Amino acid sequence: MPSPVLYPKVSLEMQTGRIARWLVADGERVVAGQVIFEIENDKAAVEVEAPASGTLRHLAEEGADVEVGAEVGRISSPGEAETAAPAPKPALAAAQPDAPVPARAALPARSRQPNPTPLARRIARETGIDLAGLAGTGPGGRVQKSDVLLRLAALAAAPGAAAGSDGGLNAVWLRKGDGMPVVLLHGYSGDLNSWRGMLGGVRVAFPVLALDLPAHGASPREVPADADALCAMVEATLARHVRGPVVLAGHSFGGAVAARLAARGIVDCRGLCLFAPAGLGPEIDEAFTRGILRARSAASLRPWLERLVHDPGVIGEAFVAAVVAQRQDPGLTEAMSAFADRFFPDGTQAVSVRPDLARLHIPACVVFGRQDRILRFASARDLPPRVGLHVVQDCGHMPHLEHPEVSLQLLGDLWRSAR
Repeated sequence: MPSPVLYPKVSLEMQTGRIARWLVADGERVVAGQVIFEIENDKAAVEVEAPASGTLRHLAEEGADVEVGAEVGRISSPGEAETAAPAPKPALAAAQPDAPVPARAALPARSRQPNPTPLARRIARETGIDLAGLAGTGPGGRVQKSDVLLRLAALAAAPGAAAGSDGGLNAVWLRKGDGMPVVLLHGYSGDLNSWRGMLGGVRVAFPVLALDLPAHGASPREVPADADALCAMVEATLARHVRGPVVLAGHSFGGAVAARLAARGIVDCRGLCLFAPAGLGPEIDEAFTRGILRARSAASLRPWLERLVHDPGVIGEAFVAAVVAQRQDPGLTEAMSAFADRFFPDGTQAVSVRPDLARLHIPACVVFGRQDRILRFASARDLPPRVGLHVVQDCGHMPHLEHPEVSLQLLGDLWRSAR
């Protein structure tokens, strides 16, 4: 008789729950004790193991609400007839409401899953890191938090040679696919990896190409003479990667660049989405622009990084580790400092994009956090009539990091309207 896989009770007050992720595909072989799905809530992540060996059949989909004790899967032994069973419904009474989580056993080496710890998986999802092929340093080769942080640091510290011998900017497809791509431009002192959190763990309907600005990330460290020279570098890079129209999206200084690119008309831009864009006014937090470069350790960097957000809890260890990795490269930090001298002289934004926005005849929106401490929220007032303003409460300078679902929805809506 097939062995039922039951949804476990992991707290006294728990009556219903949902499967965060199946770790074994429907119809695949499993071994007793192998982790097959994960439950996750705000407080903990729990891995549930197979109660028997055989072929696993899913009876509940990821994200579906089920009652505690409901049968969410079924394992059939070799040669055993598989009987159909209805998917569990929230309204049905729980079959065994007090069913415990099965006792753990070592994950078989034959599993093709990287088997990360719950914390490692959460960090990977929040930062958009792909765990496929990542060798773990934990017991039995299990992927741990430190393994994910090392991969993230390696991405952040990639050598400038990754940009290519032609001198173009570093460009990475964060999502591949068909259709009009979205091009992402990060802000000052960041790099293209800053977008991974918004895209982590979700499917998008469009390809996504992210660029490192000059003097940032893995791009050449020369500082352009002005905003138009910088735009020319972006345009040359896009010409090598994209044919046809695009939607441009930028954060902070990357938002100012995106606005200028759209106005120049060399890139076939069909839509513009700006997250806390620079260039709407002269004010900027000069203490931040300098302090974020002087800090070297996690302890000294964290206060400056927390200044970027409304909720300090958003700044996780992976985020800090990536910036610490950047600071280990003095040449990169020196290039960013020269970049700040060029575009933020005397603590003032030297680039204004209001005239650029006024010339646009494409769908465009600005997303601004009400509690932004880097750029004044007041700078987003009196935008040109064609530019929509979305105000996000309880949000600082990084809407796409603090409110990724809202940001991605707004970006997706604009992309659909631009097609």
